[in-house]
Amino acid sequence: MAKAKGEQIWVWLDDPAFGSLHHIGTLSRGERGSIRFAYEPTWLKHAQAFPLDPELDLATGEFFPGDSNFGVFMDSCPDRWGKVLMKRREVVEAREAGRKPRTLGHWDFLLGVQDCTRMGALRFSRPGEHLFLANEALSAPPVARIAELQAVAFELTKKKQDDLGKIKEWLKVLVAPGSSLGGARPKANLVDENGNLWIAKFPSADDDYDVALWEKLLQELAQQCGIMVPDSRLMQIGNGFHTFLVKRFDRQGDRRHFFASAMSVLGHLDTEDASYLELAEFIATYGEANHIASDLEELFTRVVFNVATANRDDHLRNHGFSRSPAGWRLSPAFDMNPSFKKDEHVLSLDLYHRQPELEIVLSTAEYYRLHTDRAKKIVSEVCGVVGEWQDRAKKLGLTAQECAEAEHLFCALI
Repeated sequence: MAKAKGEQIWVWLDDPAFGSLHHIGTLSRGERGSIRFAYEPTWLKHAQAFPLDPELDLATGEFFPGDSNFGVFMDSCPDRWGKVLMKRREVVEAREAGRKPRTLGHWDFLLGVQDCTRMGALRFSRPGEHLFLANEALSAPPVARIAELQAVAFELTKKKQDDLGKIKEWLKVLVAPGSSLGGARPKANLVDENGNLWIAKFPSADDDYDVALWEKLLQELAQQCGIMVPDSRLMQIGNGFHTFLVKRFDRQGDRRHFFASAMSVLGHLDTEDASYLELAEFIATYGEANHIASDLEELFTRVVFNVATANRDDHLRNHGFSRSPAGWRLSPAFDMNPSFKKDEHVLSLDLYHRQPELEIVLSTAEYYRLHTDRAKKIVSEVCGVVGEWQDRAKKLGLTAQECAEAEHLFCALI
């Protein structure tokens, strides 16, 4: 795993919207693991400079996070699946070296993500160097290797693996194409024939239903409701469950775009309570001026859609924003799945209620700068689309029994 000299790394912004590559600051780790950050003076003078994080005002001096790390750099760390892979790799390496496994921390995770697949537009180098960390020649594999990657991911989701040699080989295949994309499901980055990055979400050994089919269904329904979603497709490898492929919305070819999770921009921790109204307030306050109204309406539409489709695992890492020189824009919707085991939303629909009730959503229309009539029309339109969900589900290959078992998730609310 790559480490920076003197426990410091330079932070770079590589987003063409802000001009050429910028060295924007230095991230440091103290002897006891404490993290601190300081902006580069040239970034503070940049005409389009913006604070990377709610805890990082545009000012000189060193900043220390309220928790273990700044949210914006947490977004650049591996997701839960990536951390599982890195921890397993450390166990394998420790056994081979005859030592105890190290406890990996935020610094290790941050530097362990491959540069080519890291989410967003932040990149990292050693001080004084322009060669980015974790920028090895081995990068995202082609889509043609998806069958191999799926088989390896499936094996690694099994609870017991005793063959150290096999585990080591599996990890070699999967760790490199990992990324900082959120979520706990097994996944890998792939490159299509045009050089575009896609994320492949594989079946898990613990799955008892076809998760990918349901995610594809919700994405198609969302798109029909006018919600921004990235390109996606399904693949079935063998006779098992499907793999869901979704195009990376933070990339256009080799061009990167700055992305931050809602968790980061709102300054929340995983354990903190949060509300959709905080997202609306953020858009109204920091959004790109020409798009505030449209982004607020889209956010309201997403809330209605999430209630109508039982997409209740709607935590702050499942929402995000992209940055332009003019402000923040709502990112395309992602990680939408009906929740078969959750009765309430993670985010409150107002400031108090998490129950999936459209009346509660309607009562919040003013926070999205919507007149009541417009809000009611959105609810009606979304429910009209979702009301036809079974026709689309059957076209995707979901059986009549699978639809019947999920009927209460959709129809009880319409």
